[in-house]
Amino acid sequence: MQNTIKIATIRGAGLSFPIACLLFFFLGQPYAFALLPAGALLGLGVGVFLARNPNIGRKFQTVRRYPRTKTARPNWFAKYLFHANLLIRLISLLIFGAGMFLVAWVIGYYLLPEGIFRGGAETQMVQKALTTPSTIILEEWTRLFKANLLPVLLILVGSLLMRVNQLSLGYLTALFNIAGYGLFIGTNSFAIHMPFRLAPSLAILERSGPYEMLALIVQAAASFGWSHFEIKHLFRTNPERVTPAPKIKMVEITAFLLGIGILAAANWREAAMVMSAVLPH
Repeated sequence: MQNTIKIATIRGAGLSFPIACLLFFFLGQPYAFALLPAGALLGLGVGVFLARNPNIGRKFQTVRRYPRTKTARPNWFAKYLFHANLLIRLISLLIFGAGMFLVAWVIGYYLLPEGIFRGGAETQMVQKALTTPSTIILEEWTRLFKANLLPVLLILVGSLLMRVNQLSLGYLTALFNIAGYGLFIGTNSFAIHMPFRLAPSLAILERSGPYEMLALIVQAAASFGWSHFEIKHLFRTNPERVTPAPKIKMVEITAFLLGIGILAAANWREAAMVMSAVLPH
């Protein structure tokens, strides 16, 4: 009974994690993360119900125990993105993330109205900078860097917590931020918006955003193998401990810290852009 309740609670918290990230990114309100304890409580309630009604629980277990057979085929997605070698994993995630960013950018530029996401988290942070501008670039950089440590923390916690169908929550956080940035660029939804929407081109490399996304990719790839729990088949198997327990390598820690360094450098560049827009010329 206790095991059923524990598994349902973990599953409720895990499933609410990406939803909370989604709401925070587009609404910019910290209370979005209240979904985590809410999801855990919902899972707790479901677990108590299943524990008190074992016949229902057995029906679900029977469905999971006899899944539909599928024709075996090579999973190239998993082969490279989830590779044991950090460098291969990093390059694969970088290519996949760049493709996702480009798709989101195209969708935002050609299909969505301009400024549709200006109520988002990053926009609200920059709006605060506009109303209370920093006096020196170091102050602005500190403000930006502290704010951008939130996705770093989410990647770290997500990677340590769980992976689902081999996909770590850290990967999910990084890819979500990349797709969101593509939508923001395509719709020109930043508070300090550009004179016109930026069409997909290499001109994006002049901005700080791509390097911030690169930092998240490095951190997600570095921390991929740190998960302590996993769900092997979503909705069909229960959370279980990863065995053998994950071993954090020094090269992975170094890569994660390198990602923080890249983020700090990108934020310095962004601070310079914000200061040039805020201060009178």
